[in-house]
Amino acid sequence: MIEVVPRRFYEHMENAARRRVPRDPGDWAPVALALALDVAILTADNDFLGCGCPTWTVETLLAELGPP
Repeated sequence: MIEVVPRRFYEHMENAARRRVPRDPGDWAPVALALALDVAILTADNDFLGCGCPTWTVETLLAELGPP
């Protein structure tokens, strides 16, 4: 299931999120949403490493889930 979250839900976290991804400030929205929802980020983009939110790659997620 995919759910679209309106920007107004996480935009109050924009400044904090931009500080957490200084290498690519354009990546602020996923960080702000992760902060607002207290969730991890699924990504292959190394710019998210060290942002203060847990990050997962598809490979590590599949390994964690184990065989089907």
